[in-house]
Amino acid sequence: MINCGLPLIAPKVTPVLEPAFRPAVLVSRSIRQQIRELGESLPVTAALEQADGSVFHFRTDLLPAEHPHAAGNSVLLERWMKFLLWSRGGFRVYLACPASLADGLRRHYREKPSGVFDAQIMGTRVYDHPFEVVSCPESELPPERASTQPLGRHLNGCRIGFDLGGSDRKVAAVVDGSVVFSEEVVWDPIPQADPQYHFDQIMDSLKRAAGHLPRVDAIGGSAAGTQMLPSAF
Repeated sequence: MINCGLPLIAPKVTPVLEPAFRPAVLVSRSIRQQIRELGESLPVTAALEQADGSVFHFRTDLLPAEHPHAAGNSVLLERWMKFLLWSRGGFRVYLACPASLADGLRRHYREKPSGVFDAQIMGTRVYDHPFEVVSCPESELPPERASTQPLGRHLNGCRIGFDLGGSDRKVAAVVDGSVVFSEEVVWDPIPQADPQYHFDQIMDSLKRAAGHLPRVDAIGGSAAGTQMLPSAF
C-alpha cells in the first residue's frame, strides 16, 4: 500500500522477499481503532446501481476532517469502493459524502490507469452503461431494491456444461445428475482474433460431450472474464 497520508504499519513477521511490505488490513484496523477512540467520524453512504435497476446501499466511516491523517480519506474511499465494485458490482455509484471526496474518486476513475480499468469493466464491459460517480445528499440516494430469480437446481435430463478458461476448455455430459463424460483440452484463445477459432474449438467440445448422450436437453457454459465473451460467443 503506497504512502498517501496514512500511517503504514509493519507486520509482526517481516516477509523475507518483501521487507517493505505494509499490509492494507493493518492500516484499516488502525483507522477503525482511531475512530472508536475519537468517538466521531466522517460517515459515507454509497449506493451501487446495476443495469436491471437493482440498488444496494453500503456505509463506512472515514476520519473526521480535522484529523491529522484525514488527507488519506481519499485513499480509504477508493479502496473501499474498489472492494464494493468487484464484490457486488454496478455501473453507477451514488455517494453521500463531501463533494471533494466524490470529485477525487471521479478523477481517479477518469485519470488513473487502475481507475480507468475499473470504470471500463464495470461500465460498458459488464453493465453496458457508461460508468459514473454521482454526488448527492444521503436523502437523495435511490432506495434499495433488488431483482432476483432462482437459478439452477435442475438435474433431470441430458445436459452439457462447459467452461472456457484462458488456457484450457472443459466440458462434461450429465444424465439425470450423473456425469457420464468429462474432458479438459488445452487451448490458446486470448491471442486468437478469428472468431472461427473459438467457434470450432467450442463446437468440438460440445460434439464430444453430445456423443455420450442419447439427446441434448440443455447446454450451459461459462467463460473466463468479459474480454473473452465477444469472441467466444
